[in-house]
Amino acid sequence: MRNSFNAVSAETKVVTAGDALALRLMRRAYHDIYVPAFPIEDERESLEKIESRLKKPVNGVERVILLAGKHLDDAEKAEVYGISIAYYYGSHHAGLLAYNAIDPKYQQMGLGRLMVKGRIEGLQQLAAKNGQTLQSVMIEVNDPAKIKPEDDSMDPAKRVALFEKWGARQIPVPYVQPPLAPGLEKCDTLLLMAYPQNGKYPDAKGVGAFVAGIYAAHNHGPVDYKDDPDFKATLRALEKWGSFKDLEVVSAPPKPAAPPPNTPAARPK
Repeated sequence: MRNSFNAVSAETKVVTAGDALALRLMRRAYHDIYVPAFPIEDERESLEKIESRLKKPVNGVERVILLAGKHLDDAEKAEVYGISIAYYYGSHHAGLLAYNAIDPKYQQMGLGRLMVKGRIEGLQQLAAKNGQTLQSVMIEVNDPAKIKPEDDSMDPAKRVALFEKWGARQIPVPYVQPPLAPGLEKCDTLLLMAYPQNGKYPDAKGVGAFVAGIYAAHNHGPVDYKDDPDFKATLRALEKWGSFKDLEVVSAPPKPAAPPPNTPAARPK
């Protein structure tokens, strides 16, 4: 019999470094939900890295780690059905929605959309804590024109369609992800997508804040990121693009029809 649970009856909880119960639930969700959702080690973050950077952000990048489930404030009754992660690039006040994983028993019940909303709110709160306004909420997703379905954990075209059902829209500019650690290569097989805030999608300035934020956070030298040719090419394209002319204001998107639940970032940060 199908589980009667749905997102309407779910709770969400942001994990903080000082919340012992939330950390314990996060560790459980990591092993029981996150790892099975992303079995390829290179496609996920280690628990040690997640915990370390939750306690002490690196290069101004803070994390929003969101749990979804029931009784999340009760150590005896707590049940976790989903875990998701977002990054806040404090240098430029922009956010990235990264990982989203849901227990198979609770898939296709609205938790994915709920965790998108919860992470956006968490990013907005981080910006407000720093006396700023969140400039944009972005997603990096494999480009269906460059990545074959058999080479990804989920058909890239289906992932793009899923994000669109949840309200995201593709930013029509070229984008190259900078190396995320010394010794790694750039990634030129990604699309940028944006979620709206308060019914509005970001313009070129907002998207540019994210691009500058991720480049600044991963500026490993020897060339300053502002002189990187790919970075400059994206900013030029954004300036030419300007904004979504037909998407200035949006209403709440329709509920997705049984979307796939586990939505990884293109590469772990």
